[in-house]
Formats: sequence, structure tokens, C-alpha cells
Amino acid sequence: YNARNEDTSDVTKQYNLDQATQRALNAFLKNNFGIVDSLHSPIGEGIYPCAALLNHSCHPNCILRYEFGRSRATNTTAQQYHQPILQIIACRDVLKGEELTHSYVDLALSTEERRLRLSQAHGFDCDCKRCGNDCYLELPKIERDWDRWPLRRNIEDKEEKHPELVRVYLDHAMTFCIGNDQYRVIRQSRLLHQRANQCMVEGDGEGELDNLLQATKLMEAAGFSPFHFHLYSIRCSYLTALLANERIEEAVEQCEHIVSFLAVAFSHVQNHPLLGLQLYTLGDLYSAMSDLSEQQCTKDVFKTKAKLTYTSAKDVLQITHGRDNEMVIALCDNLANI
Repeated sequence: YNARNEDTSDVTKQYNLDQATQRALNAFLKNNFGIVDSLHSPIGEGIYPCAALLNHSCHPNCILRYEFGRSRATNTTAQQYHQPILQIIACRDVLKGEELTHSYVDLALSTEERRLRLSQAHGFDCDCKRCGNDCYLELPKIERDWDRWPLRRNIEDKEEKHPELVRVYLDHAMTFCIGNDQYRVIRQSRLLHQRANQCMVEGDGEGELDNLLQATKLMEAAGFSPFHFHLYSIRCSYLTALLANERIEEAVEQCEHIVSFLAVAFSHVQNHPLLGLQLYTLGDLYSAMSDLSEQQCTKDVFKTKAKLTYTSAKDVLQITHGRDNEMVIALCDNLANI
């Protein structure tokens, strides 16, 4: 990237208390790490000087994870809690001599939004491979076949005739829209999303679900790509609301869309914790549908989907979380019990 560094020519410059405090806060904001738990939920912030040496890339070869828990004190049998330990994990094969990098921002965002956030928060313009529009993936030639394509390719009937595939630039796949009134539709969908949040606060579950469904349908009808970030964010809220209201069958559909989005958004990363976690959730939903189904053939279909999805989740989470992680161990137990 091209950093816009502050002037450091006068290294002996003296600062008063307010100036020194502001400089320290700015340094913290630009170099701190958001600590997340196994569910990738933020729980705090910390300073890790060695890890701060890693540069940013929107096409990273590393991810970060944190180890929590207790360890034995030296020369004693007593247990003591330790502060979160940051671990740098390779998320794909690293070439000899290749610089280790990780992302400072959410990789699910569009290039325009990522670059804006990097400029505002860290003061540099990113010119990595992803920002240079040099990342692509294979998708069906006809856009209407993109719907849940990553899942249909991996866990649906292998004998089904698949559509013709072409190379599509990642940013195009995530920003494509047939309609010409994108900004109006996004504004309307955001308003519906806000209404849904208000309904949730007021305890109106049906109102929340109705507004989120309207927002989803609005963007679909306007011709937005199924891999558009704003549509994804609405689906995440919709999935949460459906699960809270125990509407499993509808939750399966939304989770399938979310997994498909993440598979595309992180296609250049290969292994990302959010994808692994959502695959785990989808496997749980398939398993629940198998238990709820009355016909044996339907039970078997969902059981097969659960097994394939759990396996994909395990492949990712063993890297992003580690083989000894409690969640990964539970996932392996689920697979053994299918």
C-alpha cells in the first residue's frame, strides 16, 4: 500500500500533556487489535507489538485468532488465567519469500468501502491484488443462475447438469445490479431494516420479520447480485429473527444465501472463520430439518446435506480455530453421530 505517513523529521519535538495523550490515542487506534471470541464476536481490544508489524492486504495470506483460558503456573500445580494470546495463522499456502499479511478491515465489503475505511482509520491507500480488481472466480455465465451457486455446486445432486461457467471479477460479482435505481432501493431497504430493528426493540416479532422480508424481496426484485453486501447484511438480521421465532425452514433458506455470499466474498482467502461458522450453523439447521421431517426420503436428503456441510465447516474451522478448539471437537462429534 501507499502510506501517507505523518512528518517524523523532528523526532525530538516536545509535546505537552494533551498533545502527548492525543498522539498516544491515535497510535492505539491505528495499531490496536479487536479481540474476538470463537464465534468471531468482539469482546475487547488489545496491543500486540509483534503482530502490529504485519502489513495489511485485502488479499491476505494470514488470519488472526485468540487463545483464551487457563495455563499452569511455573513449578506449581495451580491454574492461572492468562490474557488473550494472539496467534497468526496462514489461511492459504504461502510462497517462499512471500510477505505475511492480514486484513485490517472486513473483507466482505466492496473495494470502494474497504479503501475508504482504510484511508480514514489508517491513513493509507491500499493497492493490493484485490483492490486492483485482479481477483476473480468462476460463476455461471447467466446471472440468474448465481443464486446460491456455491452451495448448489458443492452439496446438491452431483449428477445435476451444471450451467456453463465463466471467470467473473470478484468486485463485479459483489456489486452487480440489473436495475438503474440502486441508491433509491438501498435507501428504502435501509429504512425497512431500521423499522425491523424498532419492531425488535418493541417486542413485535412479526413486524420485525415482515419488514426484513420486504427489504430482502425489494433488493431481489431490483436485480441486485445475490452476493451484494447490503443484501447479505439484511439476510443476517433476517436469519437471527427467524431463529428467534423458531421458523427453521425459512431460516435454512436465508442461511444458504449467507453461506453462498461468504463463499464468494472470501473465495480469495480460502479459509475464513466467518465462513466456517456459518457452515456449522447451516449444518445444524439441516440436521434440525432432518429431525422434523416425517418422510424418510426427506430425512435422508437433509441428513446428507448436514454431513456435507459439517465436513466443509470442519475443513475451515480446523485451520481458523485449531483442531483442539471445543467447537471443532463438538463438530467432529456431530459428524460421527450422523
